[in-house]
Amino acid sequence: MAEKSTSEERTVIIVGAGFAGVAAFTQLSTSLDADTKLILISPRPYLIHLPAAHRLVITPDEPNLADNVLIPLPSRLNQGNRKTVQAKVDSITDEGTTRFVTLDNGETIKYTVLILAPGSKWESPFDFPDTKEGTLEKLRELHARFEKSNDIVLVGGGAVSIELSGEIKDEWPTKNLTVVHSRDLLLNDAYPEHWRSNVAEGLKKRGINLVLGERVDDVEPKDGKISTRSGKVIPADLVMATRGPRPNTDFISSSLGANVVTDSGHIKVKPTLQLPSHPHVFALGDIIDWDEQKSARKGVNQARTVVCPNVVAFLKDPTTNNMTTYSSMFEKLTLTNGRNGGTMYIGKLWGLTFGDWVTSRKASKNLYMPGIRRQLRLNP
Repeated sequence: MAEKSTSEERTVIIVGAGFAGVAAFTQLSTSLDADTKLILISPRPYLIHLPAAHRLVITPDEPNLADNVLIPLPSRLNQGNRKTVQAKVDSITDEGTTRFVTLDNGETIKYTVLILAPGSKWESPFDFPDTKEGTLEKLRELHARFEKSNDIVLVGGGAVSIELSGEIKDEWPTKNLTVVHSRDLLLNDAYPEHWRSNVAEGLKKRGINLVLGERVDDVEPKDGKISTRSGKVIPADLVMATRGPRPNTDFISSSLGANVVTDSGHIKVKPTLQLPSHPHVFALGDIIDWDEQKSARKGVNQARTVVCPNVVAFLKDPTTNNMTTYSSMFEKLTLTNGRNGGTMYIGKLWGLTFGDWVTSRKASKNLYMPGIRRQLRLNP
């Protein structure tokens, strides 16, 4: 049976300063009593605004762009019993009444409740280093590689590849750009076929080549080309593996056991977003095993409507059955195609779709940057 603790002993740790983790921290900062310690742990001193990261990849020196994509965690987050810790969590110990995380600097921090929101691991070009300077240096080097390449191939036909190709065409309209995808249509079956076909047409109109129903195992070009698994040859002097992310959960499974994750590495959770065998541990965002598409919008919703109220209830009474359960949100996907185009799908009614005019004004021109600090409560 879970034990009660006095408020002076209570510590809530959040691992990960992405959309879900930051949303949980800013909400709990006000909903927890002042005596409860709240700690946000992240290897980076900033949040990466991923919906705008593809533009930073292609134009890293655009004025003010880096500051709006790599959003600093303001110093005001560190007040009283609320603080941020810049470190990486190496392991978790959750055995009976012994509960603590071990950081990469050797420090251990005890917790009453642990919230896991470490996000995803990305392939290049989105495998950003943990410092702003290192990230910009990496992206400038990558920009130089794009600059001198004539035949660029993106392997993967999901949102990352689609939006990155639009930015490439904005910056270098004449380069030969090819997107390779293993399915016969772009994206996946979560979205209707007619809309996926429209997405493909939008790329073709910009002169982007699509190679569908093919897989690429070796992304290193040889003699100016790559080959698909079936033997199709594609001109290539620069290849980017844009196949989407993997859940950043290796440190969780190695600590708590392989049974806490699925074969894909996602964390098994109850509808309360607690781990079934670890009631003091909650998980949310990209890492959870839930039958829906992952998105920042859903991670923030999980934090604010499920995890935060449940943590407050759990701290009051660990045996409570009065907890909120999570229900899947409707699917919504906005895909930019450069700064002036794109398409949007909203999974309501019969499935609403919008084209270049609406999408460019809603997303493509500014990539949600003007309001993101306010929405996440990260204003200085």
